[in-house]
Amino acid sequence: MRGVVRSGARPAVSPTPSPSRGAAPTRTQAMIRRREALAGMMATGAALAVPGPLRAASAAAPSSLDVTSMAGRQRTFLMMRGALDEDLVTNWVQANYYGVVEDRMEPLFNVVSAVFSRTRALADGAYQQVTFELAWFTDIATGKALDTFRNPYTNKDCTIPSGGFAPSSTRFDKDLSFHLPKEMPGLQLEHEVLPIVTRGNDVWVTERIRSAASFPGAARPFRYSDSTVMHAQASDLQWPGATRVTSNVSYTNVVSWRPWLEMGDHPGHLTASGVGRQNATRDSMPPAWLEATEARRPDVFKDPAALLAPLWDAKA
Repeated sequence: MRGVVRSGARPAVSPTPSPSRGAAPTRTQAMIRRREALAGMMATGAALAVPGPLRAASAAAPSSLDVTSMAGRQRTFLMMRGALDEDLVTNWVQANYYGVVEDRMEPLFNVVSAVFSRTRALADGAYQQVTFELAWFTDIATGKALDTFRNPYTNKDCTIPSGGFAPSSTRFDKDLSFHLPKEMPGLQLEHEVLPIVTRGNDVWVTERIRSAASFPGAARPFRYSDSTVMHAQASDLQWPGATRVTSNVSYTNVVSWRPWLEMGDHPGHLTASGVGRQNATRDSMPPAWLEATEARRPDVFKDPAALLAPLWDAKA
């Protein structure tokens, strides 16, 4: 698709061009608000981008790839995770979810997720990213999006929430520190980008997130941690004027039992592992995501950029 770079191919370039007030939120509403705030960070990577032409970077790529200086790390990270231009970016992930109790992993369901984003440079050298994520939990056997799930630990039929969350805005400073637009009560966040690894023409960037959210009345915090490893080609990153590259993703998470599973005090947790792609084209998207989204959220399928517009137009 126009404006998206495939790994191993020449990167495409073109000329530079409140919370509502009222009653105190319920525990479920509070969890949703925190999840929306974290959407840009927790994004399980994914999407159906229809980006416009890539704008040229402010300066040509260096003759050798710099992955150690602050500026070099920022450039490499943003090109592999999103873009240096302001056009729409599409990322996707598909993963297998397991329940973990003691030392046993039990296959439960799968997930297909897409994240749409736009990124812009700020006057102080930081970057703002506005994102929207839409994920579907799917049946292991059929691959179809699930509305209910028979929990093998409780033998109960659980209703699965769906539809996505409101777009969210995040900020990456020059040192790649991650910031939400405002502090969320009860939320603890740790975000880090590990030293970038290079071997010949291969470049790997690992982004790691650990979080814990406490809610009134909850016996323990809801924890979410993930590790996303992005792989791209140095030759693509070095292409003069390139503003983004396609990177392949390896994804792993460890997360508390999701509330809709109704696990109560049952010991254990969830974990997921999967693959994905940053700066993806539609033909690389998981078929299960395309099918479910076309049937259930045709607005996202038709024009994902429109969902970002209100928050994007509000500026940083």
